[in-house]
Amino acid sequence: RDRCVWMQGENMFKVIETAGHDKPWWFLEDWEKMIVSTEEFDKIEDALCSYQALYLKFENSYPEKREKGSCCVAFWNTVETDYCVPCECDLQIFHGIMIVDENNQLVDLKGEKRG
Repeated sequence: RDRCVWMQGENMFKVIETAGHDKPWWFLEDWEKMIVSTEEFDKIEDALCSYQALYLKFENSYPEKREKGSCCVAFWNTVETDYCVPCECDLQIFHGIMIVDENNQLVDLKGEKRG
């Protein structure tokens, strides 16, 4: 079983669900406004179970997906858009799931931090 080799001592992991015009790993200004839900866990295994449950739910609902690392994914359906007034056009809506650490850095099961 993969285990984060960099995890030592007490850590907190968050499974964050997002919905918005940006893919979740971009962390653009005000990215927190895209958060739909957050769950906190002490163990990576518990966070992974939650992540995988959401992953399966979205995979069954959205035909398109793109993954970044092992713990971040965006799902979408090309017909789900939202009109952007400043852009004067429709923008794609992305549904994201990610696992981050206590510093809001993306977690990768190989021990690599991304963000």
